[in-house]
Amino acid sequence: MAREESPAQTPWADVPAGLIGDADCGELLRRAVAHCAGLLGADAAVVLLADAYHRLQVIAEYGDAARLLGPDGAPDAWGPFADCYRSGTGETDIALSDPHTAARWPRFTGLAREQGHLAAHAVPMRLCSQVVGVLALFSGATAPRAERDGVFARSLADLLAVTAVQHRSLERSNIERRQLQRALDSRVVIEQAKGMLAERWGTTVDEAFTVVRAYARAHRRRLPDLARQVVDGTLDSGLVKEYFLNRR
Repeated sequence: MAREESPAQTPWADVPAGLIGDADCGELLRRAVAHCAGLLGADAAVVLLADAYHRLQVIAEYGDAARLLGPDGAPDAWGPFADCYRSGTGETDIALSDPHTAARWPRFTGLAREQGHLAAHAVPMRLCSQVVGVLALFSGATAPRAERDGVFARSLADLLAVTAVQHRSLERSNIERRQLQRALDSRVVIEQAKGMLAERWGTTVDEAFTVVRAYARAHRRRLPDLARQVVDGTLDSGLVKEYFLNRR
């Protein structure tokens, strides 16, 4: 985990272009993770962000470590990173060849060694003093990390915390926006169908809505789907009215 730095160089002197300004937040996060791994001398890195239920999820990765920690990874392979999140204490220079490590996290150690990793590091990611996730680092070297590298790693982890939380917020906003748009689209097509049926049957729009809603429920159809068929003419509206009249 050792790194070389010239006296005149600041930690952020070689931050990749594109981390400032308008850009895709997810892509920036992936680039930032790769850059952090390079600065810390890691062969692989994964950003693990906790959800509302305190479950860690892979948000971004560099190298092959995501196979160990991703959706297809073993549930019990998160050992040091789950412990780091719960305690808020980092665990660095985890020697994967040490029998004590294997005894403590047998599944994690075995899988990490299979991928060629000899050392791992778990660094808590904090936002406003609250642990929101973990930066997982893997290395093929076993040299202990200097104290200054530990401070630097924590700073990088906190920077990634800001980016990761922003990324998740944007994802949620996009999901909510799409859901709202679908709801609005459904409402529009329902209103169109109500108006068309009311004119066709010589009833009020409320009466037409009652009919089409009852028909949708009876046939286990989604009301927006049924309304769309009314609007595009693929549904025989006479059958809908006939069904309603037969039930009166």
